[in-house]
Formats: sequence, structure tokens, C-alpha cells
Amino acid sequence: MAAHDSVFHKIAEALLMDYSSLYYVNAVTNAYQWYTNDPDTHTLHAQVGGDDFFSYLTDHTKHVVYEADQHIFLRDIQKEKLLAQVGRGSMQSIEYRLMIDGKPVWHSLRLLRGLSDSDDYFILGVSNIDETVRKRDLTQRMEREREIYNQIASRLAAHYDTLYYVDMETGRYFEVSSNDFYKRLNVPAAGEDFFAETRKNVGIFVHPDDREYAMRILDKAGILEHLATQSTYTAAYRLLTGDTVTNVRCSQMWASDRRHVIIGLENINNEVSTLRELAESRRKNQIYGQIAESLASQYDVIYYVDMRTASFIGFTANAIFGKLEVQEEGEDFFAVSKMNSELLVHPEDRGRFQEMLTPDYLISSLEERKQCGLDYRMIVDGKQRYTRMTIMWSSDRIHMIVGVEDVHAEVEREQEQLHALHMANELARRDELTGIKNKTAFHELEEKVRKSMGGEEQMSFAMVVCDLNDLKHVNDTLGHHAGDEFIRSACRIICEIFAHSPVFRIGGDEFVAFLSGNDFSRRDVLFAELRARVEENRRVEGAPVIASGMAVYDPGTDRYFSDVFERADQEMYENKKNLKSERTHA
Repeated sequence: MAAHDSVFHKIAEALLMDYSSLYYVNAVTNAYQWYTNDPDTHTLHAQVGGDDFFSYLTDHTKHVVYEADQHIFLRDIQKEKLLAQVGRGSMQSIEYRLMIDGKPVWHSLRLLRGLSDSDDYFILGVSNIDETVRKRDLTQRMEREREIYNQIASRLAAHYDTLYYVDMETGRYFEVSSNDFYKRLNVPAAGEDFFAETRKNVGIFVHPDDREYAMRILDKAGILEHLATQSTYTAAYRLLTGDTVTNVRCSQMWASDRRHVIIGLENINNEVSTLRELAESRRKNQIYGQIAESLASQYDVIYYVDMRTASFIGFTANAIFGKLEVQEEGEDFFAVSKMNSELLVHPEDRGRFQEMLTPDYLISSLEERKQCGLDYRMIVDGKQRYTRMTIMWSSDRIHMIVGVEDVHAEVEREQEQLHALHMANELARRDELTGIKNKTAFHELEEKVRKSMGGEEQMSFAMVVCDLNDLKHVNDTLGHHAGDEFIRSACRIICEIFAHSPVFRIGGDEFVAFLSGNDFSRRDVLFAELRARVEENRRVEGAPVIASGMAVYDPGTDRYFSDVFERADQEMYENKKNLKSERTHA
């Protein structure tokens, strides 16, 4: 019993915490005894023992220790290393995993070496720490995700000039971000009743013509109505400060708690406005996650890329509530992007996509800009869809935020609008009666030619000015309908002869043909053909008779486009007089 009492005494000296089992090992002979802790009686019970602990440890490890952790016992917890590394009276703690019911479970091994010079020994205490380790890992992961959410929020919120966080139940609010313009308005940065404060400020700062409209969209009932059927609502109105009118866009969206509403005001006088950094960080840890999730709803996917290692996390945004969810993680964002582009990006856009998504290109592009972007096409189910990628630095200047959004509907609308605008511009430059170019188009041609006159590459051109005789007589005797057909007939003759040159109607009965290229080279032949056609028409009752004059641009004497026009116009008047004179004599 004395020997056992001695052993228990030494074990008791090592009890710094509760253990599930203990090993007492003689460091000289390698003999050992294994004890277990009875959780009900809190007493130690001897289980088994043996003559060679380290051989037992090697055999036992292969059966019960998680494979990835076996090296700890097979390599590190061996007698020679322990004697060399663990001094007398010192203690070490080691974490590892045991296989229990087919699953790895975290345990801690606390190893103590005795103080006595005459009786060298080790005591090893084993305790289950699986719950502690998993809680620790969960806490670290949550902190890491919170940091990412905060950085995304701070970056996305910078798109707004000022941002309000409003409790829709109490009306209490505070301002998250503001620029100097809004500070000069002296609107309180926090308050107890957002809607009462808004009603007052609308009457002071909103343009009189927009006050009723602004009051409706910023009223509590109006906000709830807007957000009942859509995740984000936007409207525009004007502010009036002194004599300065500022156009603003108001964006409203639910926070993810469905109790608070985020209201962002954005100056849209210049749609390409500079992004603002958040001026206030008050209560950031509490609300940045909700702001990030709400604002990120404009993107389909957000990638958070570590520019030091290229590792990344991809988030998807729930379009209804804006909740961010981790979609994927990877070790090399740029390699994955290049691989995916070979499969998904339209071949015509693939080169631009791959050139942009390189670390050197992005770092260089964002040296002086807040963000850069690329519009490209993806192939989805065999059909192309327009996609936009926006890239910006995170606030830590270590990570980049890459937002990807489907803009197919937006691009199609823009293309339709551009087509409609092009058609409108074409119509604005077309003569309604004849369908040829009008006086507006002629002035645009004049401006274009004027810029080239006197340059290193001289432009060769000529002008033919035409005037239709007897239009007033036709209108007075046969009516304006007949006069319109008379003008169209004359126009057809001019266009047929100068078929490769633009023809303009610059007055009621006045036309100009601008000759360049091949028509300029054949100008004399074409002009003679026009004069011959007129001679034929003079012998036909009711056929149009056209007076004409031609002038060629002379770089040595002509300083202005009008110099050429006036010479051609003067020659036309001479021809007109001759035609009338010949008719009188006839």
C-alpha cells in the first residue's frame, strides 16, 4: 500500500484540472500505470499497467488516434524527446483528436515531469475538449465573416451621399454617412422621429414643385407601401439651397431584420459621381452586416479576394431579403476565373475578361480610381446574357470586392433607347417632303468640312447648288399638292444624277449636292448631264426646270466652306437668269 500511496500522492500533485484518464510513467524503467477518473465519485481507479509505456503508446495510437494526429505520439511523444525537451517540474499541453464512434473528437494531453532527482517520472492527463475547440473555431469563423461583411458594407455604403437607418416602429433614426453638402443643411444626425423631421425639412429644402411628391415618398405609409411588393424602391426629386438646384435620388430598402429601413440619398447631378467613404462609424459592428446584406442585393454574386494570396470567398445575395450566404471558397481566384471564362464567357469578350482579371491589371487600374468595371456577355443555356463586373478595394486595401450582376434587361433597354434616339436623330435631319437630308444636316456637314479645311490632308470637294423654277406659279395655279409633287420630281432628278453624293434640301425650292470621291472626279460629266436634262425638260409641258451652279474648293483662295457655296450659288443665279431670258425670247 505504501508504494501505491506514493504513486497517488504524486498524481495528486499533478491534478491541475479534471481528467478523463491519467498515466503515471517511470522515466527510468518505462513502467506505467493507467488510471481513469470516476465522474460520479471524483476518485481515480487503476485500470491497467505495463512494463513499456512507449511501446504501448505506439501500438495504442494506431488504433484510437485520428490519422492526421498520429505523428504527435509516434514522433514527438517518445522517451528521448521528452527527456530532452521536458525539464523537471515543467508541463506541456498538446491538443489532438481521438476516434470515438467513428468520428474525430478533440482531446487535450497535459504532460508533467516530476521534480525529484531520485525518482524521475512523467504524468500524462487526458481530457475531452471537443466542445471547447469547436466553440473556439466557430467564434473565429464568425469574427472573420463579420469583418468581411463590415468591409463590404463600408464600401457599398460609399455609393450614397448620406444614409439613414430608421426604426419603422418607433421612428427613431440616425445618420450613418454624410458629405459636407448635407451637413451644411443642419439636419440632425440622429433623432427620435424621422418622419416628423422629414416633413419639416421637405418644406425647407425641397424644390417647391417637388414638395408634395417628396412628402409622399418619404411618409411612413408611403415607404411601407413601396416596400410591400419590392425589395428596393427609388425615386428622384430636387433640393433647392439658395439659387442652387440639386437633383437627388432617394433609395429605400428593408434591413435584414425587417424592422429597420435604410434610406440612401445620392446626388445625381452627375451620374458618374465620386464615391464617398463613410464619414461615421458609429455603431458599426451592430448594423454594418445588415447594411451590407441590403446593399449587396444589387449584385448576384460578390467575391471577397485576398490580393496577397489570391484566396477568395464567394457570396450570393438573396434577392428578396438581401441576405448574404457563402457560396464557395477557393485558393486562387484568378486561376478559377480564367478557367470559368473558357466555359462561360462569350468568345468575343473572353480576351478582355482575362486581361482585366489579373492582379497587376487590377492594382494598376485602382491606383487613382475608386472602382473599375467590365461589361461582357456570358453564355447561359446556349444564349448570351449581358453581365457587369464591378471591382473595388476593400477599406483595408488588402482585399478586393468583385461584384457581378446580370444587366441583360438594362442593356436591352439601353439598346432600344439608343436605336430610338438614332432614329429620332435621323428623322430630325431628314426633309419630311422629299426624304433627303435637310438644312440641319447641311449645317453639320459644313462644320465637319470646316474642321478639315486648311489641314495637312486637304479635302477635295465641289458643291452644286440647284433652284427649281416656277414653283410659285405651280402653287398658285394648280395648288400646293401639285407644288409638292413638283419639288419631289426635281429632287428625284438631282438624286439620280448625283447618285453617290449626299443631296440636301436647304430651302423650299433650293437643293445642294456635295460632291467628293468618284462623283468629284466626274463632276464635269455629271454637271453637264444635269444641264442636258434641264434642256430636255424645257420642251416638256409641266416638267421641272432646275437652275444650277457648281463651284470647286480651292485651298489657295477658299478660307471658309461658305466661300465655295457662294460661288456655286452665284453661278446658279446666273443660270436662272439665262433660263428665264431664253424663255422670254422664245
